Formats: sequence, structure tokens, C-alpha cells
Amino acid sequence: MNVYRRLLGYSFKYKYRLITGVVLSFLVSVLNGASLTSIIPIFDAIGKGGKADFQITLTKKDRSVLEIQNSGKEVEGVQKLELILAEAKVGANGYLSSLPKDELVLLFCLFIFPIYLAKLLFLAGAVYCINSGGYLAVRDLRLELYSKAQELPLNQFVQEKTGIFMSRIINDVEVLAKLISSDLKDAIVDFFYIITHLLILLIISWEMFVAVLVIVPLIMGPVTSFADRIRKATRNQQERLSALNGHLQEVISGIRVIRAFSMEKTEAGRFWEINNDLSEKTFKGHFYHQIGPSLVELSSSIVAVIFLGFGAYLMELRQFSLGDFMVFFLTLVFLTRPFKQMGMLSNSIQSAVAAGNRVFEMLDSETDIKQPANPILPKRLSKELKFESVGYTYPGAKTPALSDLNLTIPKGATVALVGASGAGKSTIVDLIPRLVDPSEGSITWDGTDLRNLDLAALRKKVSIVNQQVFLFNGTIRENICYGTENVSEEKMREASEMAFATDFILSFEDGFDTVVGERGVMLSGGQRQRISIARALLNNPEILILDEATSALDTESERVVQQALESLYKNRTVLIIAHRLSTVQIADTIFAMEAGKVVEYGSHSELIRLDGKYKKLYEMQFAESPT
Repeated sequence: MNVYRRLLGYSFKYKYRLITGVVLSFLVSVLNGASLTSIIPIFDAIGKGGKADFQITLTKKDRSVLEIQNSGKEVEGVQKLELILAEAKVGANGYLSSLPKDELVLLFCLFIFPIYLAKLLFLAGAVYCINSGGYLAVRDLRLELYSKAQELPLNQFVQEKTGIFMSRIINDVEVLAKLISSDLKDAIVDFFYIITHLLILLIISWEMFVAVLVIVPLIMGPVTSFADRIRKATRNQQERLSALNGHLQEVISGIRVIRAFSMEKTEAGRFWEINNDLSEKTFKGHFYHQIGPSLVELSSSIVAVIFLGFGAYLMELRQFSLGDFMVFFLTLVFLTRPFKQMGMLSNSIQSAVAAGNRVFEMLDSETDIKQPANPILPKRLSKELKFESVGYTYPGAKTPALSDLNLTIPKGATVALVGASGAGKSTIVDLIPRLVDPSEGSITWDGTDLRNLDLAALRKKVSIVNQQVFLFNGTIRENICYGTENVSEEKMREASEMAFATDFILSFEDGFDTVVGERGVMLSGGQRQRISIARALLNNPEILILDEATSALDTESERVVQQALESLYKNRTVLIIAHRLSTVQIADTIFAMEAGKVVEYGSHSELIRLDGKYKKLYEMQFAESPT
């Protein structure tokens, strides 16, 4: 029920559309009932010779007011209106009794046509109001889900496949979209069809109506018995579809590695297992979906045979006419479709519950990085960025990545972090722009805890140049300007020039409008890195973090990129993380890290004289090879 309630909450944001659609749906059912009952005189006239004997029924009030008129008494007040209506009925009956049966049939056919036209217009209005409201609600849900994905902990993206996230936002939401748009419209219209048309059956013949009440449960019973199986089959199908999406995304991203290690057959085997499992679950789900309506159809056929026999028996007793019987039967046949669709709706609801549970599970996930209640806009750094007794442990990890870390990065200083893999250097990179928050201790910006600063404003003041540069599948211009608004052509080209990127960019036929491909696949590693540096320059950050920015480049590319990086150092606070110690010797202070702690710090020359951890790392990299 929680899924239904939350879905309706999204729909009720557009309640006026929904209410209008409900009213129009009711009018559609009324007009449909009117079109069915209006054929009673047509069937009554069929098979009779001479004049048709259809008459409009006069009520007790009609007869009473006509008797008063015939007695010579004066009719007053409301009775005048009643008299006008009664005389109109008498006149109409006189006219109808004078018509041959063919003219009577034609008259009522002409009467039915505008009813069907009005029904079509009202139905179109109901479809528009309910469906559009539903899809607007789904739009809001998908947007909220996307926004939530932007806030989820980074660890969750690492632990769960990207394709599964995509499946929740696309496939699962599409299942919900169908439920609260077209399925909701069908449910509302069918509900009113059932209510109004059952009332018509009751008015025509209460005996046959009682029989309907006995038979209807037989129609719905087989569908209800399949509900649990359908729900389970659908849930399994959606889960395997998510797994397939995740596997495909992983294979496509790692296609170079797969081919390099000749793992095509192995990956094909994994794909076959997931795909085969999905095929079996999908078949089972569709099988149950098809069997449910077929059972309803079988039950409906049995019901039709029963009512034909029972109706013939009542006609023999002359309890109702041929027209009454035909309208009752046609109405009953018409009702099988709404009942059948209601049965199928239960299938869709089961599918939506399974999809909704996955969607709302994601929406309800805890967000570890939150905007403070009263955010402080960070001013320009005037003193220092300081780590005070900082500790951080990754979810599920047994040992902390950082433990009791204390270090100070003065304004305008160039600071380097060195150490073996796993020492905690990259964790520090994530802590400064609050991609993660410390488990213990605090990080302060001129004495203010980062957790109290406006999140977007803080991140605007920090730029990171990573080893693995991510470029979007757009133009070079779009990638350089990414994250910076209202960039002039002059400033964009100036940033490109300072990053030593202009020459290779202009060597392309389309220059800055060259499309770089997915993840910048059309460019070399050095070219991608220089575009990343141009992007950071254009952002003009106060704090620049270089996380192994040149470690994946060849010597020539590293030399060019290193020149570009020197443009970034000017008038900025710089944090360099590198394994290659040749790139950190220019730093004012070098912090050597081990097991999440700073074990020594100082300038390059000071640390060499200290003859400690840093010197050992230096000697390992620069010692001459034995002859």
C-alpha cells in the first residue's frame, strides 16, 4: 500500500486534471448506458407488423396532473410544469404510435448518433486529462530520482553496477508511468462502466441481476488466483533485466580489456546465463499475463450461454420484452471487457509494486553529503585549509583509510602528498570538495567547518585534475566550458592557450567544434589532460588538486602537460598527489603518508636529509640501475 499511496501523491500534484478526467469518465459511462438502452424500442419493433407499439412510460404524477386537467380544475404552481411535461409525453406517444416500424428504427438511430459523438468527445477529454496528469507525475518522479542519484554516496556507485541504476530510472519508472497514466484511465472508466451498467441490469431485470452477482466472482476468481504468481514472475523479470543492463554496460566500457585478454568467450558465457535466466523469467511473466485474461474469457463464454438460456425462459414467461432481453444481454457482454481489463489491471499493479519498491528504495536511500540548514558562503581563502584529527573509514572496510590526520595547507602554498597506494592520498582529495565527509574530526576553511559551508559555492572554489580525465561526448568547446557559465570566446581561447592545447585543437578540421567521442576517445591521453587543465583554468579555482595528473602519460606528453600545469599554480593553493617524486620537488611542503597518517613532512631537501620514509621512496625511483 505504501507504493500506491506514494504514487497517488505524485498524481495528486495534478489533481485538477485528475478530477476533470474522473468527471468526464463518469459522463462517458452514462452516455454509453444511454446508447445501449436507447435500442430497446428498436428491438421491440423488429419482427412486428404494422405500427410500432413503443410508448414513453407515464409516471403517477403525470397521470395525476392529467386527471386534474381533464376534470376542469385549474392547475397551479409547480403542477403547471408537470402538466407541460405530461402533455409532451402524451403527444410523443401519439406520434410514435403513428409511425411504421422502419421509421421508428430510423428515428432512434438518429437519436443514438449524437450520444456516441458526445461519448467520443468526453472520452478524448478523459484520456487527455488523466494520461497527461499521469505522465507529468512520472516526469516529476524521474526528475526526483535523477536528483537523488546525484546525491547518493559515491561508494554506492562503486558497489552497484551503473546499468542497474539506469534500469531503475528508465525501465522501472516506465512501468510506474503506465500504471498512473493509461492504466489509471482504464481503471477509472471501467469502474464507472461497471457501476452504471450494473444499475441498468438491475432496472431491466432484478432476477437476472442476482444471477450476475453470483456469476461475477467466477469471472474474477481465476485472475485473483494468479496475482501472486504474476507479482513474483514480474519482480524476477525486472531484477534480471537490471542485471542484464549492468552486465552490458560493464562489457561495453571494458571492451578493450576483454579483447586484450581474449575473454570474449568467457563474457559471452556470462551474458548467456543472465540472458537465459531473463528469457525464462520473461516467458513465465508473459505466460501468466496471457493465461489470466484467457481464463476470464472462458468464464465469460460460459456466463453468456447461461444467460441466453435464462433470458429465453423469462421471455417465455413474458416478464420482459425482446428489447429488454437484448439490451440486458448486450450490456452484460459489454461488461465483460471492463471486468477483463480490471483483471489485467491487477497484473499491472503487481508489476508496478515490484518496480515501485526498487524506485522508492533508491529515493529513500540516505544521503551522506547534505547541504547545511543555514549554509555559509565561503569567502576567499585568507589563511589556511586545515585537517584536524580527521579519520575516515569506507563503508564495509575493516581498517580506516585515514586515522587522526592533522595537516595544514596555507593559502597560496604548493603542498604535495606522497606515499604508497592505499596510504589515504585520494581520500583526502575526496574530502576537500566534500565528495565524502570525515568519519571523525573536521576540515576547516579559515576556521569554518566545511560541513557548514554552502556545498555548491565550496565546490566552485575547488578544481581537480585527475589521472583519468572524463570528457563528455560533445565538442572540445563544450568540454572546456563545462561547469562555467557565460564564457566568452576570448576567455575560452585564453584558457586553451595557457593549457598548451590550442595548437592540437586547431589542427583538427572543426577546431574547437570537434566532437571528442564518448569519454574523449578521439583524443590522446595528453590531449585529454590538457583539455582538463583548460577547463580547470577557466573555472579559476582557489584550490587546485592534481591527483596523479601525469602518471598515465608518456615522457613527451608529460613534459607538455607539466608546462600547462605550471600555468595553474600561479596565485593558487595547490595540492599535488603523485607517485612520481620528480613532479613534487617544487612543492613548498611534502607530506609523506603511510596507513592513513602523515609520518613526516618538510621540503624536498629537508626530507632527504631526514633520511626517512620519503628518502627511501626517492631512492627506489632514482637509484641507478646496477651494471
